[in-house]
Amino acid sequence: MRAKLAQIVREEKLRKKRMAKVQRRKHLAPLYKKSDQEEVKVGELCALCGVNQASTRDHVPPKAIFPKPRPALITVPACFECNNSASGLDDLFKVYLSMHTAENNDIARKLFTEKTTRTLRRNQNLLQRIHKESRRVPVRNDKGKLESRLGLLWDSRAHTEVIGRTIRGLYFHHAGNPLPSDCELKVQWLRGVPEEIVPKLPLLEEHVIGENQVVYKYAIAPEDPRHSLWLFEFYGAHWASGYTSPA
Repeated sequence: MRAKLAQIVREEKLRKKRMAKVQRRKHLAPLYKKSDQEEVKVGELCALCGVNQASTRDHVPPKAIFPKPRPALITVPACFECNNSASGLDDLFKVYLSMHTAENNDIARKLFTEKTTRTLRRNQNLLQRIHKESRRVPVRNDKGKLESRLGLLWDSRAHTEVIGRTIRGLYFHHAGNPLPSDCELKVQWLRGVPEEIVPKLPLLEEHVIGENQVVYKYAIAPEDPRHSLWLFEFYGAHWASGYTSPA
């Protein structure tokens, strides 16, 4: 992975020399299609903030983390503010997720080679930051032997915001209404499935997106829907969880 990053740096330096001082800047395309707007019901609230009126639909989890051809994705009503403020964090989450999981399966590698490399060529500041923060770390493989692997420092804000927004969107998708305003939402980074959660797994409803690209399990307490538990597995190599409870 480090060699790949170095290659991207070299290619970008050559590209800049060829382009000299020619700068091209394109306006960002709208983050939603007209067809998405037409699917929003009149007066429907945003699934993410639960306050503003929805004007479009947003993907949960974000479509940025899926290479083409994308599987069938879940969309929820979203207001303009929530949808447009998320794209940068979605891109960051995609970059770190793909680099974290690229060695795990072919689809994760495709996400890295087809989407992340393009993002890093475009965002040189992010590329330099990742290159600077990456380290070789000893990791025990499946046979218990130590081997050297590339370790990356995740962008914690991107991770927390994307997982949190995904939980809010999926809560709406399954419960039929936004997360109550008197709830607090906590997101946790996981290195694997915690032992204390294992006994509860049969109680959680499981959903699979694509070819196991994203697997999530959840439970919403019927007696008090402010209580919910969420567990995510991305590309079989990254785990995260979250829960909601009364504030």
